[in-house]
Amino acid sequence: MMTTLTPLRTGLLLIAACSLSACLKSNPPVTSQRFSLPEVTTPAAAQSTSAAQQTLVLNRIQLADYLDTDRIVVQLDDVTLHPARDHLWVDNLSQELRRGLRARLASRLPDTAITDPLPGAAPSATSLQLTIDQFHGQIGGYAILSGQWQLLSADHKPLQNQSFKFRTPLAESGYPALVRALGSNLDLLSAQIAGQLPHSP
Repeated sequence: MMTTLTPLRTGLLLIAACSLSACLKSNPPVTSQRFSLPEVTTPAAAQSTSAAQQTLVLNRIQLADYLDTDRIVVQLDDVTLHPARDHLWVDNLSQELRRGLRARLASRLPDTAITDPLPGAAPSATSLQLTIDQFHGQIGGYAILSGQWQLLSADHKPLQNQSFKFRTPLAESGYPALVRALGSNLDLLSAQIAGQLPHSP
């Protein structure tokens, strides 16, 4: 029995087909586009580490191997993941996610300084470990983000540990809509983490 393709599914299928067909040409034109996650507004108070009441150290984000690239990934069916050739992140995805998560956490935690770990220094504040298993689009018209995060105390004892999976529908077809939906998933993740972060009295 034939099924009717939704406009979103059709749009992503066409994008994937164009990307795949371009790879088969001997000298395809260079039409690469680079994308960055949507920005968020960070309160002025959160931008000053001296005014912060507490600190959260954002450790290195662990990515699934297929995501450790600057290519945007689309899931074509239940078993096929396709990294786009001409639709790329501005930076490697780990850097995009780090920058995006830092800004989103800062916007939700104005009394908290979000910092990088100091090489060789002993932990002195709560830290966040983040593993991302999925961060891609689906042909059905959705953006997926899944993985696990863990909050650790200054003495490296687990405070919170939680798995997550967010699935946001695309507003329209195309890579810009996919990137915005992935950004919405990161919004949801930052809200979840911020809600579990212990606050200073």
